[in-house]
Amino acid sequence: MLRNFLIVAVFFLKASLIVAQNENNQQISSAKTAYHRGVYEIELNATPTEQNPYYDISLKVTFTRSDGSRATVDGFYDGGTRYRARAYCNLVGEWQWRSTSNNPGLDNQQGTFEVLPSDFRGKLRIHPDDPYQFVYDNGEWFLHIGDTGYRYVVPTEPHWKVYIDQAAEMGTTKIRTWFAMSRGEVDELLMPNGRDLSLFVWKEIEHRLLYALEKYPQIILQLMPHAEDTEMIRRYGEGDEASQMIARYAQARWSSFPNIQWAMTNDRKIQADTVASISGREVYHQTIRQMGQDYHDQEPWGTLITNHQARFTGYDFAEEPWSDIVTLESLDEVAGKLILEYREKAEQPAVLDEDRYELYRPPAHPRYFFRRLMWASLFSGGHATYGGLKTYDPYLGSEFQGPNKKVILSYQPHEGRDKGISGYFDANRAGILFQGGHDFRHIHQFFQQSGLTLVGMQPDDRLVGGDALRYKCIHNDTEYLVYLANPSGTTPKSDYPKDKVPTITLKLPKYTFSVRWFDPDTGTWVYDSNILGTEVTKLTAPAEGDWVLWLSRK
Repeated sequence: MLRNFLIVAVFFLKASLIVAQNENNQQISSAKTAYHRGVYEIELNATPTEQNPYYDISLKVTFTRSDGSRATVDGFYDGGTRYRARAYCNLVGEWQWRSTSNNPGLDNQQGTFEVLPSDFRGKLRIHPDDPYQFVYDNGEWFLHIGDTGYRYVVPTEPHWKVYIDQAAEMGTTKIRTWFAMSRGEVDELLMPNGRDLSLFVWKEIEHRLLYALEKYPQIILQLMPHAEDTEMIRRYGEGDEASQMIARYAQARWSSFPNIQWAMTNDRKIQADTVASISGREVYHQTIRQMGQDYHDQEPWGTLITNHQARFTGYDFAEEPWSDIVTLESLDEVAGKLILEYREKAEQPAVLDEDRYELYRPPAHPRYFFRRLMWASLFSGGHATYGGLKTYDPYLGSEFQGPNKKVILSYQPHEGRDKGISGYFDANRAGILFQGGHDFRHIHQFFQQSGLTLVGMQPDDRLVGGDALRYKCIHNDTEYLVYLANPSGTTPKSDYPKDKVPTITLKLPKYTFSVRWFDPDTGTWVYDSNILGTEVTKLTAPAEGDWVLWLSRK
């Protein structure tokens, strides 16, 4: 982690690839170098005009890479006469850029810069060798350990730094975060006229994105510009320019960032276009399709795009050309059934982004439940996300002077400590959380110490008897991984690890295998002897509780 911090410090301070921010201002270097898989930024000044800077002035910048390929981006207004445009530097060598605009000061500007080699991870992609897995641009497999931190970028949250510091310590590699000041409303992104953007809010979002990129470049932030603002989402489909500007501006400003991906909306009910009227959380299917296509058409750097819809309603957009990720919300998916279902429907990563939370629909035994959910999802060939505090509501006592209204959020003294974002380990020490994410670091440890990834592996629960609540299996021709959940019963909400030593029967080819056991509760390895695989291979775990079994063909 320290090494990554130093690398990114060089990225920001020496090469000045991106805005270096503090609490008072922004400063951009005029450096002529950038680093591979980093960001290069240009700043231009418009000729003063009475035109609206968001709607009347257009700026596009075409970046020509060292191999002659091109990417055209939208520039974005950043106050005064200042406009910016950013490039994700995905190729080493000399780059050129040229601007086009209807404003004389912005038009026909040009320059060059050099992109130097680096070992930055870069953007998240779909793995070229396995459409169900993720990979960073540098080729490193991405182990998805999701967390829900809805309000991480919201200005009212005072503990955002400690939140992400401790999320990284917990082992998080992806955080879901939205732009909603109040739950379900993104109106504070706009000025009181409901049309222009509130730059203070947007710059505070950027401040927090940059903090995350500088300190924890391994963490991907899934940004939800429209969050759960049903009215604003509907207005997008009706052609409302302000609603559509929110999406366009977010992409112009941040699509170049290596540490982001897009989830356009969250937890909405998708209704058929033929329905005469909609209410509550319902939005039309066509509206989300239009949003997705617009994001896709406006996306210059291949940033991944998805949408999140209501619990138990699946994912309606797997066949859309803009969809990169199947995003799911369900309950008690400790057998991985829904992930396996969508692996059959679409060759995209299947991510269970909401299940239970420690404090919302809580399981009786959070540490076991979430550990089990993560291992089961991974061995189903998918990915899962944790939820702790009620991060959809504001932190106790938050206050914010926004352009539209003063938001003062207060509760009775005994309430509110479970709301908003704060440090995961702090919340555990305070007795608010109950160690639901404590074992995620052991998942990292397993893959780091084994040297394995899940790329190219196939889920195969039948090989271990077909009882997916108890045994989850994924393998290739030489490596077999099994999670022995060993639950106390058949009710995930209340199950705990059985205090009985589990056994397992596998169907293995007739080769010699090494046998290693991993305790997912402690991160302890137990090495067994070699075995000869047979049609009926019976193994006994080292002790009671749940275990991960690794069989490697010799």
